[in-house]
Amino acid sequence: NFQSETQRHQQHHSTLFETAKIEETAYDTLGTPKGSADAIKFFRDGVDSALSSIANAEKNGDFTFTYLYTAHPDKHMHSLGVEHDEVKNVVQGIESEIERFWRILGDRELLLMGKYDSNSVDLYIPSTEESKRIDASIIVTADHGHITIPPEDMMTLPDDILACLEYANVGVWGTGRHAYLHCRAGLQSMLQRRWQTNSELREHFLLLTVNEAIECGLFGPDCMRWQVRPRLGDFIAISTGRKTLAKPFEVDRCQHYCKCQGAHGSLLPEEMSIPFILLAPPN
Repeated sequence: NFQSETQRHQQHHSTLFETAKIEETAYDTLGTPKGSADAIKFFRDGVDSALSSIANAEKNGDFTFTYLYTAHPDKHMHSLGVEHDEVKNVVQGIESEIERFWRILGDRELLLMGKYDSNSVDLYIPSTEESKRIDASIIVTADHGHITIPPEDMMTLPDDILACLEYANVGVWGTGRHAYLHCRAGLQSMLQRRWQTNSELREHFLLLTVNEAIECGLFGPDCMRWQVRPRLGDFIAISTGRKTLAKPFEVDRCQHYCKCQGAHGSLLPEEMSIPFILLAPPN
């Protein structure tokens, strides 16, 4: 009996994965009005694509789960820092588009019309006093937070530390907030000693072996796959403030242009806290 019910359910509720690609903002426009305008426009296109998919499902009586991702404001923040005016413009534009998204989902007739531009939505007059809302909710969230890194908080690894390393995965955009260090054979203890005698490194970074980081649960509650473990090297250097380990050319460039960058990946509240906004029907 259970099998037959399951089969009947699957016949009426097929699973279909559809994808639509959002265009990406050109890197050289970041920090200009065109860059933020493009980011908002491309997100608007994504909202329209999502609405179209939901409308088709509503016509067919199907259930849907729609996932819409944008690389902004993250991409803007990495290049400009968190406080830049164009970052603010992008955030406000995305907020307006989410508001439009929610307004259209709140009226089935408007959704099925297929005219989703702002002018059509603003001019639309419901045919009944109480518009029929479809049963839909929106969750707005993010995968991480963000902080601004000014040039004076960008650091390079000193030569005596580099002499102990085969490879250091560092960078101002994020990897320098949790740098993975691969030691030369037999030099792990020497690296630890040199790290502890360097007052700047000792003050601004927590040096853990990767095994210690695993035991602390920094990679999550599940056991790490053995295929992944060799990629992480011997140590992880975790920033405890805003100091970030960067490549020399990154430091030189940012200091020359007095240019802030944005980063994430360590344990500051601004990096770890993410929004969770639930838009749900009244009932």
